[in-house]
Amino acid sequence: MKILSQHMKSGQFKSVYLIYGEEDYLRKQYKDRMREALIGDDTMNYNYYEGKGISVKELIDVGETLPFFNERRLILVENSGFFSSSQEELAGYLKEKPETTCFLFVEKDVDKRNKLFKTVSSLGYAANMTAPDERTLIRWIGGILKKEQRFMREDAMRHFLERIDT
Repeated sequence: MKILSQHMKSGQFKSVYLIYGEEDYLRKQYKDRMREALIGDDTMNYNYYEGKGISVKELIDVGETLPFFNERRLILVENSGFFSSSQEELAGYLKEKPETTCFLFVEKDVDKRNKLFKTVSSLGYAANMTAPDERTLIRWIGGILKKEQRFMREDAMRHFLERIDT
């Protein structure tokens, strides 16, 4: 997560990203933040695909399209199941795609032995969104409260976390 934040702050992006893991909130938060950092509100150079049954050939065709009035095209693929099955064609394409095309994959479950996972890890960055520990949650809650100019004692935060779970 820190590396994704560093890429967003610096504006230096890899060509392929995978955001995966069990934590739904973090996956959605980083997906939205990456989309904003990569192309902002540009809808012309943004393509979104969701669910199983996505055509790999269509992804490749869109990936070959050069961006219009922007430095990059973003293709966001969510919950495709590509990282659970063999996707050699897509893995091969990612190695030779145009530099102006950026892929962002968002998946709940991945198989790290998968060729596509290995390709994304070598060409770009794969971020595992796991449930944060109690210390991290306390710091996160403290940060939110501080923005609102509020304060909560640490023992109250621990009690809060016990009551609501993560």
